[in-house]
Amino acid sequence: MEIVRLEVAGHDWKSLRCGCGRSAKHLGKDLLSLARAETDAEAERIALEGHVWQPSVVFEPALPVVSVALAALADNASPAARFIFLETLLFLVGDNGQTGELARQGRDLPAECVAAAQSGIWLLYREVFSGATVGASSYAYEILTIIDEGSDRLDRVKAAPCARLRFDLR
Repeated sequence: MEIVRLEVAGHDWKSLRCGCGRSAKHLGKDLLSLARAETDAEAERIALEGHVWQPSVVFEPALPVVSVALAALADNASPAARFIFLETLLFLVGDNGQTGELARQGRDLPAECVAAAQSGIWLLYREVFSGATVGASSYAYEILTIIDEGSDRLDRVKAAPCARLRFDLR
């Protein structure tokens, strides 16, 4: 988990306001725990909802979490951890709003998350074809439909017999 550890260490978590209302200092540790999780039960115990996102809203720590999620895909995270990181990444780049405080600062955090996720586009394409589960591969594809809009690559991926996609995405 060296890549994840390096990425987590590169962010000033305590200066970010967590969705729970406290400093996001605890998120660095939570993300490292998630990256180390080996089983579904271990990975699911790490709660990111309410801290990084909640339905239709992303919170200030979302942008560094995008970077950590991509680092996890580049690292040797377990299938259980990869699934949760991909699920989180999908929520962060999805059609979301942000808190009024961030809007008053002139930020567009959802757009920033999409731009950050674009830096990992090839990690996501790799996940579509070699993901440990159809669910993880499908999440990666769904993320790509948001961050790689207008690309004819997505049509070719959808048609590729070796893409591990849910039937409803074909």
